[in-house]
Amino acid sequence: MAIINKPSFTENQLAERWGLSIKTLQDWRRKGTGVAYLKLGKAIRYPHEIVEKFEAEHMRNTGA
Repeated sequence: MAIINKPSFTENQLAERWGLSIKTLQDWRRKGTGVAYLKLGKAIRYPHEIVEKFEAEHMRNTGA
């Protein structure tokens, strides 16, 4: 799977997408929880396909 050539979210973009603070994403990384990410030097990137898979896996049905 070649994810490097595909678009990815920055930390700011993912925080905005999910309505979370950047601190929450940083805490998840520190704890080893949350979505998988790439660390390229100091840059953190969240590949789109990984984010979408994470979202699908955490989708909950309200039973409505």
